[in-house]
Amino acid sequence: MKKGKPSWQAKLVSLLLKLAVVFVVVIIAAGIYFDAQIKQKFSGTKWQLPALVYGVEHRYYQADALTRADLIQHLSILDYRKARRLSLPGEYTTVSRGVEFIRRAYSLQEDSYGAQRIRVIFNGKRIEKVLDVGLNKALSGFQLEPYLLDRLQANNLEDRILVDIQEVPKLLIQTLLLIEDRNFYQHHGVAPLAILRALWVNIQAGRTVQGGSTLTQQLVKNMFLTNERSLWRKIKEAYLAILLDARYSKSEILQAYINEVYVGQNHNRSVNGMGLASQYYFAKPLNELSAQEIALLVGMIKGPSYYNPRKYPERAIQRRDLVLRIMTEHALLTPKEYEAEVSRSLSVRDLSEIATRRFPSYVDQVREELKALVSNDTQLFSGLKIYTHFDPLAQSRAQASLSTGIEKIQQQRGLTQLQGATVVVDSKSGGIKALVGDKTAHYAGFNRALNAQRNIGSLIKPIVYLSALQQQSGYTLATILEDKKITLTSSLGNKWSPKNYDEKYVGDILLIDALAQSRNIPAVNLGMQTGLSAVVDNLHQFGIEREISAYPSLLLGSLTLSPLEVAQLYQVFANHGVYSKLKAIKSIYSNDDEIIWRPKLEALQVVDYEHVYLVNYALHQVTKRGTAASLQRAFPTAKFAGKTGTTNDGRDSWFVGYEQSELAVVWLGRDDNQAISLTGSAGALQVFKQYQHSRTGESLVIAQPAGVAMRYFNKQTGAHSLPGCDNLIMLPAIIDKLPAPIECERSEQWQKPKKSWLEKLLDW
Repeated sequence: MKKGKPSWQAKLVSLLLKLAVVFVVVIIAAGIYFDAQIKQKFSGTKWQLPALVYGVEHRYYQADALTRADLIQHLSILDYRKARRLSLPGEYTTVSRGVEFIRRAYSLQEDSYGAQRIRVIFNGKRIEKVLDVGLNKALSGFQLEPYLLDRLQANNLEDRILVDIQEVPKLLIQTLLLIEDRNFYQHHGVAPLAILRALWVNIQAGRTVQGGSTLTQQLVKNMFLTNERSLWRKIKEAYLAILLDARYSKSEILQAYINEVYVGQNHNRSVNGMGLASQYYFAKPLNELSAQEIALLVGMIKGPSYYNPRKYPERAIQRRDLVLRIMTEHALLTPKEYEAEVSRSLSVRDLSEIATRRFPSYVDQVREELKALVSNDTQLFSGLKIYTHFDPLAQSRAQASLSTGIEKIQQQRGLTQLQGATVVVDSKSGGIKALVGDKTAHYAGFNRALNAQRNIGSLIKPIVYLSALQQQSGYTLATILEDKKITLTSSLGNKWSPKNYDEKYVGDILLIDALAQSRNIPAVNLGMQTGLSAVVDNLHQFGIEREISAYPSLLLGSLTLSPLEVAQLYQVFANHGVYSKLKAIKSIYSNDDEIIWRPKLEALQVVDYEHVYLVNYALHQVTKRGTAASLQRAFPTAKFAGKTGTTNDGRDSWFVGYEQSELAVVWLGRDDNQAISLTGSAGALQVFKQYQHSRTGESLVIAQPAGVAMRYFNKQTGAHSLPGCDNLIMLPAIIDKLPAPIECERSEQWQKPKKSWLEKLLDW
């Protein structure tokens, strides 16, 4: 029997079955594809994280040199807030003769420190007592968390601070779910009823007034999709949300959302995640937020630009108050708490204040060092923690001193376009504590501390004198040098007639006096006698890596160096002849606190302690009775070593000074290299003094090496003499290099006079 043709109904059913099979296959295939995307993105590294650059961890001990004002300034730099009553970490208050604060919890590589309530009592300029208030226990000292100097961004220009769900305040989570997704723990990624309800409300309003997306859908849109408005994108969003909810726990999804959500824009950087938003808007971590601050952040999620509290404070306050009211209606706040929170003014961190927390000059050096230490951007932007020697107190003081110092000098001398740079280093470790590259604070342009190449003038002279003292021909601090007109002729017949700065000549002069008074002609005579090659060799030994031309003009500082290179040069003097390469970076750790890099021990004795001791003695005399004598007058109880630097053409003013543990270099000049007619003492030294006035330092004390002793010398001849003779001066000398002393009639009867207690105090 012949079968009939299938009816149209049968054909339709067959087609529908086939389409259903295809649809199911497509859905399954899409699900497999989307699931792989989710797994790759969500289980791996979700975000390209910035490299975090930290300053040094500060440790203060009982009897350390520190004032009450110093500590308050340090706490303020770390964004601690003054409060009448202490209740949260990050708060401080003043007490009788001291400061009390709740130190924030923080981690530092393998060590973790909990929050701690500390009271510090001062006696003048020193710490007298440290107390753990919670335990009512005396402490030997305390430490403060390192300053977050910068967040080095990846090319995507996203920024965030990752937080663990356990670190997020319960009130923030409750408020977030209350405002954004009340059924978060009940649905499976999408909420159909919420979508239908939002659709109906929007149809009635004739515009979009309500969204039906769950928190999971919002996360999917931000992490996996674009901002395209289409039905297909909404379908993908819902499907991905279901898959995400099926694969991961609610806690994992919530944590990802808190770290991903967009909460504003900081110039070209997007502010992602509640952790960064808390810092960006309130300068505090999440666990220190008040209820009204939580309400503002959660309320802004609906429209970060529309509710921007800096641009539209009235809108922001209205939105915040609405969220606070909803929180109260759902018993997250009591009516009394609501009244207190809603009455608070909108206190948001000013954008200009954010700019003042950035120190681009120092970060330039960090970036420069990173080029040699980090192989690629993938490694750099995987959440590296870069620990540096950066000292926020030293940086702030150095910048303020340079800015105000230049302004004052310009007013007094009628100068314009004066610029400057300052470098501050730890003398022993070589760690760079501060870098200031412009008189304008936080300037991100040309960095003079690193890149200005200027003649160093008289700063070269300690190297010249050191080279002579190293000779076996018997140079001492009492050697007589000639200070009179000279003319040098090169092998090509070129003539050079150097002059002293004051264009005067004193005839014979002691070596130590020639250095203390920075006389040019004695330095040239000495350098030519010693040999230019010895000076060049010492410059290289002291860390100057560039090629140096051995011309006689080198003896008066024709060499061009940056302020940072000058700091490297003098670091060896300040560290008793031990070279340590100057560096900003102390160590680099991964996001998981695994060590990536730390420096090798590079301390190297490049010059004998005895020789550098003699130069340091002379450089102390520079600050006591030489070209920097005003430093002694400004700080009569402190001891420094230092050297002024002035170029003969009056284009550069330098000063290098150091005390027991810190060395600072100051340069002043003009970018167009025009004359400023400032000596080192009239210009750079004034900035150095202003910097020293802003801090509490430690006087320079250099132990006399075993091979050096105080001996008498004749002032007119420089001869080693026995005590009791006329016209003598007592100076340190290397004993093994001294000839037998000259006797005189009264040598045998001489008795050493006793010093008064004041002479002992002031005598180095």
